[in-house]
Order: sequence, then structure tokens, then C-alpha cells
Amino acid sequence: MMFGRVLWMLTVIGCFRVLLNPVEAQPRRILVDTDVDTDDVLALLYLLKQSKTEFDLTAISVNVNGWSDAGHAVNYVYDILAMMDRNDIPVGVGGEGGILPNGTILPNGDSTAGGCRYKQAVPPGQHGHLDINTNYGVRRALLPQGDRKYVPLQQPTAQQVMKDAISAGPITVLNMGTHSNLAVFLMTNPSLKKNIEHIYAMGGAVRSTCSENATSVLCGDIGNLFRQDINPYAEFNIFGDPFAAYTVLHSGIPVTLVPLDATRTIPLDEPFFKAFEQKQDTYEAQYSFQSLKMVRDTWPNDEFYKQFCMWDSFMVGVALSQMRSSERDDKENEFAKLEYMNLTVITSNRPYGISDGSNPLIDGRLIPKFGVQKNGVHSGHVQMGMEDPFCLVKEGKGKCQDGYTKETTGAEAVTVLVATEAKRDHDSNSTRVKDFYDNFLDVVAVGDVSVIGQLLVDEHQSKMVKILSSVNPKAYHEEFANILGEQKQSAS
Repeated sequence: MMFGRVLWMLTVIGCFRVLLNPVEAQPRRILVDTDVDTDDVLALLYLLKQSKTEFDLTAISVNVNGWSDAGHAVNYVYDILAMMDRNDIPVGVGGEGGILPNGTILPNGDSTAGGCRYKQAVPPGQHGHLDINTNYGVRRALLPQGDRKYVPLQQPTAQQVMKDAISAGPITVLNMGTHSNLAVFLMTNPSLKKNIEHIYAMGGAVRSTCSENATSVLCGDIGNLFRQDINPYAEFNIFGDPFAAYTVLHSGIPVTLVPLDATRTIPLDEPFFKAFEQKQDTYEAQYSFQSLKMVRDTWPNDEFYKQFCMWDSFMVGVALSQMRSSERDDKENEFAKLEYMNLTVITSNRPYGISDGSNPLIDGRLIPKFGVQKNGVHSGHVQMGMEDPFCLVKEGKGKCQDGYTKETTGAEAVTVLVATEAKRDHDSNSTRVKDFYDNFLDVVAVGDVSVIGQLLVDEHQSKMVKILSSVNPKAYHEEFANILGEQKQSAS
């Protein structure tokens, strides 16, 4: 009996010891791949404002196969990280030219198609690269500049930064642009695939989404390519490199996709915009709002509040909520309704097995790139541009489907967790109708203030300065664009 009583006491003491000395939970390590569009910047700031003890942004790879150019994008990210006191985060850049004509994958390259085939969809000037590279002129005017700078030929590559981060241990990838960087990494580092716990991606369009206030732009077509395009199915992030997206989706790594189906249900509407305007307690909130205001004031039509959505920031919110719920094992996402779907990514158009000079994986090759089959799903016509005659249909929508995240069955089907809709706000007193609206404002617009960009008033050791109290954003943007349009000027 005495032995049993002692054993019981030791067991209880042992239990108390475990309770009194719990093992500290390790933060989730996160790698972000971004094309540094305006909504990507909002998403980055939202992520950087999270507690580092819970979510640790470990590395950033910049993808320049979409909206941004290398030097501008890297410098922009450097300045954001400096403002948020995160100069410890490495930034790598990826771009075209990483795959040789014979299909050899170079370790520092980031395109599966080559030749800037899909990047040509982005205009070079206003409403395209010029606006994104300069953030509509707001970047240099309002964003403090850090010490790190892009140096051509010396900048760390996306592949090296990704390899360093992923080889260090379990990590989650948040993909905000095309999948080129990640696809090339997976093809060149198959042994490290096991370290990627989950991939969350903003991209794709599965089903047509129509609502009572939907515009012609949002309703009818499944995708969101420009109006002059002849592909009504593709979303731009997937269209930017369809074979890369196919590779990632079919990699065997768990994927959660936040497509247009979901982001169209959470536009940056007018009540949210006005609420954001009233919540300016941090410099990052002020910068984010001024960026959005400039986008709104230069939007090509009067439907900004319906057409500009919380694309990447919503994806990050869904990802963080999903990671938290997996810790609780309740599988409930705070911000989105989720559904498992069987999907694939269309990379070429029927009929398969043709050789018309359009397909860089097949045409003119005895052995196709990446081991694809000559008569398989990657062997059809590949959209050649934004006015490809093959895609034209007389008196109808175009027939090309490059980049379409399509529901399917059979051997091509991959089970993917898909966000289908943003959840409504449970707070009956809120003027905003979606849960994520309030959460975004609570995270970005309040809390700790960034370490750079603060104005300090010192009556003893200061000098008189003029403070800009208001600005005409549209006039500023047009004048800025005109100046940069001169051949002697630089957009950097």
C-alpha cells in the first residue's frame, strides 16, 4: 500500500511538473512569394503585424513574371521591412530566363514558359508596370526608405532564399502571384518538398460568380483577364504561368486555394474604405490607406468599390485562421467558407498533340520539356498573346482556357481545399458585412506603431518645416506619370 501511495504521489507531482513547465509552442515559419502589387503590400503589412511568436515571416521571394520589375519590387519590399523593423528577413528575386531551350532548369531561374509570354498581358505604362513599380507615385513620397538596396547581379536569387528557408525546417508557403518561383524550386529540390507543410495561394477562378450587385466585369466570365483578352476562364496569377501552377497543384503538398470565387465576395467596399479612413493610428495604416486612395482616384471607371477586392490580404487572413484552427483541431475557418474540390490547371487547349509553333514544351523537340507527354494535356495550342486568332470565336467569347483552374475528374483531378465565400460579420453593430473587414482594421490600423516614419515634435532641438496637409492624388499621379514618360527620366 505504501509503495502504491508513493507511486501515486510521484505521478501527481510529475503531472504538476508538466503543467508548470509547459513546452513553448514554436511559431509557424512562413515563406511569402509575391509580385508586390498594391494588394500584396496590404497583405504583407497585415502579416508583419501578427505576433512573431505565433507567425514568423522567415523569407520573401519576389516574382517578376507579373506586375513588377525586379529592382523596383525588391527595393519596395526592403523599405516595407525597414519600416516594420524586420531587416532580418532575406529577400530573393526571380525572373525570366531560368530554363534553357533544351529544358534544363537553371538553379536561379524562375519561369517555365520563357520569353515573357504571359507577362506581356501587363501594360508597361499607366494601369500597369509604371503604376505598380512606383505605387502610383505614393511609394517615394510617403514610404520611408531603408538601408538595403537592390544591386543587379548581386541580389540573392529567389531560389537560394527559398532553399535556405525551406531546408531549415517545416514551413508554410503563402503564394501571392504566379507560381513560377515555387514550381522551379519543387522541380529542382524534390528532396525538400517534405518540409513544406502547406501551400496557400490567392489565384484561380473555378466557378462563375454573379450577385445582385455584380457588374458586367464581375459577372459572366469566370476569370478576370483584361477586356481585350480572349480567354474568359483564367485568373491572372495562374495565367501568368499555367504550367507552374499545374506543377504546384499536382506536387502532393496540401494546397488551400483562395480564388476569385471567394475574393469577389469581399470587395473593398465604401463602408470599409470610410472605416479605414477613420482608423489611422499607425504609420502603416496611413501608408496603406493613401495607397488605396490613390488606386481609387485613378481607377479607370466609377466601380472601384465593386471591382477592387481584398485579394491577397484575404488569402493571408484565411491562411492564418486555418493554421490557428488546426492547432485547436476544430477545422473551422474564421473568415471563409471552405470546400474540397477536384481541380486541375489547364495549360494548353484542345486538340492535343498538334504542333503549330505555339507550345514551348512540345514544338520542335524530340523530347518535350519536363517529361510531358507529346499527346497529353500539355501538348495543345498555347495562347500566343492577347489577340491570338486561334482563341477567337465569331460573335462569342474566346475559347482559350490557359490558366483555368477547372473542376475535373479522373487522373488529372487533385483534391484541393477551396475558399468559396467570405463569411459575414457576426457583429450586428458593425457597419461592415464581412468578418475579415474588422479583423484587417484591428490588425493594421491599431496596435504597435512601426519604428520608422514617426514625426517627433521637439521644441528645443527641431527646426521649422512645412507639413503637407492635403494632396490632389489624381493630379499628382498624372503629373508623375508624365514625368516618368520622358525618355531621360527613370522610374526608380
